Amino acid sequence: MKELLYIEVPTPDTAAVRSWLQAEFEPGMGQRAIAPSGIRLQIFKSTTSGANISDESEKLLGEISAFVWSVQRTTYLKVFRWADKPLPGEKQILQRLTDRIRSKFPHHYPEPPAIDLSQQSIFTALAPHYPLTVKYFQKMPNGEYDLTRVYWWEQRWREGVRNPQQPRQVVFSNPRGKAERAEGTEGENTLHSTYDLIYVGGALGVIHAAVMAQLGYRVLLLERLPFGRMNREWNISRSELQSLIDVGLLSSSEYESIIAREYKDGFNKFFDGNNPPHLKAPVLHTPTVLNVGLDAEKLLHLCGEKLKAAGGEIWDETEFIRADIERSQLVVEVKHLPSQTQKQAKGRLLVDAMGTASPIAWQLNGGRAFDSVCPTVGAVIESGFEPGAWDSQYGDVLNSHGDISRGRQLIWELFPAADEEITIYLFHYHQVNRDNPGSLLEMYEDFFTILPEYRRCDVDKLVWKKATFGYIPGHFSVKSSDRTVAYDRLIAIGDAASLQSPLVFTGFGSLVRNLGRLTTLLDTALKHDLLSAKDLNQIRAYQSNVSVTWMFSKGMM
Repeated sequence: MKELLYIEVPTPDTAAVRSWLQAEFEPGMGQRAIAPSGIRLQIFKSTTSGANISDESEKLLGEISAFVWSVQRTTYLKVFRWADKPLPGEKQILQRLTDRIRSKFPHHYPEPPAIDLSQQSIFTALAPHYPLTVKYFQKMPNGEYDLTRVYWWEQRWREGVRNPQQPRQVVFSNPRGKAERAEGTEGENTLHSTYDLIYVGGALGVIHAAVMAQLGYRVLLLERLPFGRMNREWNISRSELQSLIDVGLLSSSEYESIIAREYKDGFNKFFDGNNPPHLKAPVLHTPTVLNVGLDAEKLLHLCGEKLKAAGGEIWDETEFIRADIERSQLVVEVKHLPSQTQKQAKGRLLVDAMGTASPIAWQLNGGRAFDSVCPTVGAVIESGFEPGAWDSQYGDVLNSHGDISRGRQLIWELFPAADEEITIYLFHYHQVNRDNPGSLLEMYEDFFTILPEYRRCDVDKLVWKKATFGYIPGHFSVKSSDRTVAYDRLIAIGDAASLQSPLVFTGFGSLVRNLGRLTTLLDTALKHDLLSAKDLNQIRAYQSNVSVTWMFSKGMM
């Protein structure tokens, strides 16, 4: 027996592929017999397609068997030869099969439907398209709200990828102070006192905002969501997290209190079940890499308390609208979402921490799209795994349990948290393109379908705490100046700056690793009024190894 062909058929409908193989595929020679998962093709000496084998002298030279199976919500096909040597017409059969099956089942990139939430709920709108996603989001606290966020985040991402040449302008230059903003009546467009720093984005923003407030700066934090809510969990190493103590943000006891779980070892293993024995790799152990799971919401609330204790302010449920950059100050216009009231705030420096969907970041780099992105989905699971399904002393850093799935190498990340909680992510490295920007909703349907394949469980028995999701972007960088992260009186940090490689960084990791450096340089810039674009562009969380890690992530797209 010899394996002749192994390919992915990029569709979750394995039954349709099997039916086509058994009923429609014309091999051009040999005699076909139906098998449970495919076909057997008998090759006889001097036999043509459809010949009636009545003469016992006709010699059976061998068989070619083709079968399909499903894993990772896609279909795989293998072909084997049951003979000691190549059979007549073997190459032609394989080529015909490959060509016909790829023509019949091409790559397909579904798009989310257009919906009107004034007429129906997000669950009703998406159930026909993403049934498992709707089913399990309905079981999550705030599931309707979070699924709506998933939908709109994907829509916004798609629009940004397909129309990168026309970013929405939200930053305006008014060097003489003649802003185009309109003065409203009392209670609208209220102009608040001047701040030294105005942060937009309350997840990563509050960490750095609290540090700067403790240095004596007047700080305002703007957050579109209710403060402290986020749809991502963080893990990092203890040595890297030490920077929160080094800059004076946390005490040793506070530092320990935000650690939900520290585990002994992390595993890294890519699927190699179809590799020859000499090309199989052992599990890579990384005991000090990303082995500390954080209580992210506790960290945010702790930073928020420290920010306010140092005199800072938090305006949550407040949406950024625009910024007018003047010679001696900037003016930010925002909208308080519950009341729909607009107001303004003056400041010396605006810090963009709005993440991948930041309209400021899109405007500053409007001529350049992201080179890569990791569409990432997952959840925090409170309980429901059977004993032995996972040992909470260990984490999965990078793990794949199958080959390519609909053109993507799906990768799992798992890290335990407090008590029985486990955070699980599913992601893939993706080269951004207009036809296939990358889908969170498709990934969630994958997640709920194949979670039992990855980690032994009954999904219906799991107790869900919250959804975790987002786009983690990256740029190919060969030098620190490749990406614009600043404008006059404006600087981007975290995912908005997008200086990290998705292989080793997210905005959180990038910020924490560079927290001391960013703090010192921003402090210097504010003290000496070095707030021009030229000066601020030198303050960035760039690390030279990003260009090296890009090669690794590029190889997995």
